Amino acid sequence: MRPVLLAPALLVLAGAAGAPAQEEPAPQVAPPTFAAEVEQVIVDLVVTDKEGNPVPGITKDDLVIEEDDVAQSVVSFEAVQLPDEPAAEPPPPPRISLNTAVDPDRGRTFVIVFDDMNLSPFRARDAKAAVASFLETAVREGDYVNLIATSGAAWWTTRMEAGRDKLIDTLKRLDGRRIPDRSPERLTDWEAMRIHVARDPQVTASVMRRFEKYGVSMMAHRDPNNPLTGTASDPFVTARASEVYFEARMRNRMALEVLERALNGLAAVRGRKSVILVSEGFIYDPSLEEFKRVNTASRRANAAIYFLNARGLDGLPMEFSAEFGPALPAEDIGYVFTSMNRVDDGSEAIAADSGGFTVKNTNDLSRGIHRIAQETQIYYLLGYVSSNPARDGAFREIEVRFKKGRGKGLEIRARKGYYAPSAEGTFTPGGKEGVDPVIQAALDSPWPQVDIPIRMTDYVGPEVMLGKASVLVVAEVDIRGLQFTEEDGRQVGEIEFLLVVAHRESGEFFRYDQSVKMRLRPSTRQRLNRVWFPILRDFELQPGDHQAKIIVRETATGRIGSVVHEFEVPPLDGFWVTTPILSDSHQEDESGHPVNPRPLARREFPQGEQLLCQFEVFGAQKDEKGMPRVLQGYEVRRPDGTVLSSLAPSEIQPTSLGALSRLFGFKLDGATPGDYEMVMTFEDQLSGKKLEVREPFTVVDALPESPAEQSASVAPPAPSSR
Repeated sequence: MRPVLLAPALLVLAGAAGAPAQEEPAPQVAPPTFAAEVEQVIVDLVVTDKEGNPVPGITKDDLVIEEDDVAQSVVSFEAVQLPDEPAAEPPPPPRISLNTAVDPDRGRTFVIVFDDMNLSPFRARDAKAAVASFLETAVREGDYVNLIATSGAAWWTTRMEAGRDKLIDTLKRLDGRRIPDRSPERLTDWEAMRIHVARDPQVTASVMRRFEKYGVSMMAHRDPNNPLTGTASDPFVTARASEVYFEARMRNRMALEVLERALNGLAAVRGRKSVILVSEGFIYDPSLEEFKRVNTASRRANAAIYFLNARGLDGLPMEFSAEFGPALPAEDIGYVFTSMNRVDDGSEAIAADSGGFTVKNTNDLSRGIHRIAQETQIYYLLGYVSSNPARDGAFREIEVRFKKGRGKGLEIRARKGYYAPSAEGTFTPGGKEGVDPVIQAALDSPWPQVDIPIRMTDYVGPEVMLGKASVLVVAEVDIRGLQFTEEDGRQVGEIEFLLVVAHRESGEFFRYDQSVKMRLRPSTRQRLNRVWFPILRDFELQPGDHQAKIIVRETATGRIGSVVHEFEVPPLDGFWVTTPILSDSHQEDESGHPVNPRPLARREFPQGEQLLCQFEVFGAQKDEKGMPRVLQGYEVRRPDGTVLSSLAPSEIQPTSLGALSRLFGFKLDGATPGDYEMVMTFEDQLSGKKLEVREPFTVVDALPESPAEQSASVAPPAPSSR
């Protein structure tokens, strides 16, 4: 088993990255990289009027774009305008998740970073209400939303609008974790930084005067005729500043590291990408390298950061309230306002540098966050080929403005620059030592990676321990496009994969990673070209909503595929059925009868195949002899409602211990190619409870084998842009 090392745990899908490495040492492999060579630089921009409303109808002829003060020729231009109202009916989550089903006209991407480490419980309540309103009314079908808590309490990605309710439920579980300090020795984060880092005598003197006014006992004594005496080295003040500063530094680093990871996950995503930082803000600390890394990541990802300041409408500082203490010295009144206004310099700076904006000084947070969504309803994608051919990896400034005489009263907001390709032609995102940055970025991305086609599903099995069910996660990897070499008559190739499963309600996660070297006989390679290479893994999971994500990388080329699959483990204390195994792959007993169907992620079956279905039933009521009485039947239906095969409801014969299971089969003789659905009914005759289980599948002429057939169905990778 080969470890794929990732960043520290965030308790959910992306957070599962920090689990312990597997026991076998990893062989030395050249580090994978992201492609950096591009044909076009894509700039997404928003045009707003004086009220901040997005403006439609802009054309490329209205605009001028410059790179490092040199005019560039626009080679592509696209205006995007989304409908005013969300879709009425979201589609149900798929039984099988595929990364080959990526919609090229997909919607927007929103990453909501809920900075619970810098939110107080009171402000977090208002912030949650605003975000919930945003999710209910501002997103559209096809949008992807990633909700992340900086504490690690949540990292959940879903497609709208089907995933809205679960995302709002996840949001409700979050709380602010910063308890405001209202003690007499209170220091703002900015004051603590100025005293501890900058050794600012004026700030220190002001704090000393305030502490004296509020009766705070200090170790040094100040000469009233010399306001600076005894301040710079006062042990109590410097110790208090050090304590507050390092606590703030820890919170701010956590927020910035989450922002950087979220932005790196957006680097390969096209379209409008918005990161919404919901926070009371944090100071700008020049000693934190993370500020530069976040700025760099936002430019590489071409993503705007918006800061929703949950502090609301600023009133008078608490020092001005009668219950806090006596009035401050006159010389410190202006300083207190200055200190209060500097506590969110850092969060405002990263928003401005990315092409976003800050919503502040308002108690109507819902209106502020809706402004962000409204801005992204109308936007423009402008592409140009840089006139500078140098491959130096340098940052190049971009300016987009209206041509003379056009756009009067309108404002353009766009990215401020990009990083040119390097001489090596690759870019590897930064990260912590020992962390695989490419795998980390794929894990953090809300969108699937499509260079390697993958499909994935789940099979919920029986309860194996108190309150937990055995769940088999099945993924299948298309190996037709992978590189194989021939050794001793066998086809040799290698992949590595990371599989993570997370529980939405608790944040509990599991991970499994492995390197697989394939040595395939020609006949085996031919078969796997049709049915794909299987990856199966058992997990013991509690009831509730789960997400599984698998990332597969080809060792030889570094190409990556990934897919996310959402599924539910039902309550285990009711009447329920395990996930039916519907398969055309099975074993045969000594008499030649088909038995033991193999779990598949594939749901395409050739005409004429024999299908087997197997399941178990739990939670049925039992009679006085301890035996259940459950009826089960099924119909296989075409889309027009006609029945291909059926079984009238009949009693499932229990074992001597009262266990219920059934295996049945049917052939696809006479089944024309197309979509079908197997509908199974269950009835507990003793309790009267009923269940209906639906399993969709598709009948095909034959399974594709050649790469040429593959290319017609697999969505191409999104082109890279800088």
